[in-house]
Amino acid sequence: MPQQPTTYRVEFGPAWPIPPITLPYTDPNVFCRAIAEHAIPHLRPILTEKGRPELADCFFQTNRELTVGQFMWISLAGEKAAQFCPARLTPAAANTTQPATA
Repeated sequence: MPQQPTTYRVEFGPAWPIPPITLPYTDPNVFCRAIAEHAIPHLRPILTEKGRPELADCFFQTNRELTVGQFMWISLAGEKAAQFCPARLTPAAANTTQPATA
């Protein structure tokens, strides 16, 4: 089995004005949290404008291959869920890593 690249560039769909970010991948939870910390401040005003501010309380998930991802919101009490803001993940050179900033 080939080794996974350790750095990824994350680019969000054109309907979501979130700047791309390049991050190291060592732990899936740390990686997804860093993406969420970077993107949620950009998502919050858009979701509020669309009348869905609760969706900003979300998490980022990727597929197993680390080629795509999206944000997901779940309300267990309300038995509702939403997936939004698709992203493309591509391997990147390690020297392009940016710190995640909110």
